[in-house]
Amino acid sequence: MPDLSIDLDLLATHLQNKMTADELSVRAAAVEIGFGAATLSRLLQGTKSANVPDLKNVIKAAAWVGMTVGDVSPETRNRPTTIADVEVSLRALPGLASQDAEALVAMVKAGYQRAKAIRSKKGS
Repeated sequence: MPDLSIDLDLLATHLQNKMTADELSVRAAAVEIGFGAATLSRLLQGTKSANVPDLKNVIKAAAWVGMTVGDVSPETRNRPTTIADVEVSLRALPGLASQDAEALVAMVKAGYQRAKAIRSKKGS
């Protein structure tokens, strides 16, 4: 039987990034996804949540961010690294205070967005 494990931290990061990009609250995003705000709140906690939503809701959440369950499986590593992957890695650094990890994430995201903007201007 195949391993059906899910990288909940990766999924949480993708969910948060889409919510931020679309300027959606937890409640509004949950309505778009098709489940309750409490379920989305648990998913946004990633592995920090004691209660993991059922597979049906994980599938809905992954689809909402344009992914499949396979994309958020720890077994799936034959794909390009995304900014969400980098964010998960930064948050997982041992010995780093939460606020320091968040500061690093903000700096990396800002640098990434700036580089992306510069590249798009050069391509115009």
